[in-house]
Amino acid sequence: MKKNIKKEGKLISSGDEFKQLLAAKDSFLILFTSQSCGYCQLAKKNIQQVISDFPQLDFYQLQLADAAEIFQSYDINSVPVIKVFKAGQSVYTGFGVRSVNDLYYQLSSYFNKVSFYQKESN
Repeated sequence: MKKNIKKEGKLISSGDEFKQLLAAKDSFLILFTSQSCGYCQLAKKNIQQVISDFPQLDFYQLQLADAAEIFQSYDINSVPVIKVFKAGQSVYTGFGVRSVNDLYYQLSSYFNKVSFYQKESN
């Protein structure tokens, strides 16, 4: 069985790589994290539970030690922080650990996904 790489979240290794990604990708989700952050691991786990429902959205991680200048440019002073980018612009920011339901709801609003509740009411 092939491992689902998308759910793992590719690790970005530098600020330059982040800038290239920003220019090249139409949409992606990034988890701003640090290696020793336990809450970041929980945030990653929650993202992994919903990311496959959004095939147009790639999942990446960026650690503070690898690109402090990117953290500074987005005024990120603590982790975890989740950001969604579309067309080079940040369209969503979630601070701290977001629940699976909240993540799904927020992402659905940006990617026009019909939720279970919306299906039931139609």
